[in-house]
Amino acid sequence: MFAITHFHNFMSLYQGRYATALAKSLGTSVFAAKALDIGLSAGEISLDKLHLLLGCSRGQAVGTAFDLQEEGLARVIGSTKGQSGEYFLVPIDARCEAARLHRAKLERLGRDMDLSDALEKILPAVQTIFIEALSVMEARQFRR
Repeated sequence: MFAITHFHNFMSLYQGRYATALAKSLGTSVFAAKALDIGLSAGEISLDKLHLLLGCSRGQAVGTAFDLQEEGLARVIGSTKGQSGEYFLVPIDARCEAARLHRAKLERLGRDMDLSDALEKILPAVQTIFIEALSVMEARQFRR
């Protein structure tokens, strides 16, 4: 198996385990934990973009956002940037302490094991490979 495929499989497994651990620490579903983690990374994210990143329907993203709001972990706000009426998921900082602690522990472990420096060096190259592969796949799809 190719090294890039191994890396991709590892990252897929990592994301699944990370979301499961985060869900347990927050007392929520894995899907909601993934959505919240994306929101925490971005600060706020439109529900249109959230559904694309989660790989789900827009309705599922909206439902998840309102579930997070009901649990007090995030709020859903309407766009004030124009007439689009777009909605955004915004994590509530005071309620996301468990998520921050979880992230900080992972960062600390990564530094302690010297993984951070190694990943920082290889990620740009891996990103380029994935983007090129995606471009080739999209080009082939358009030819059909």
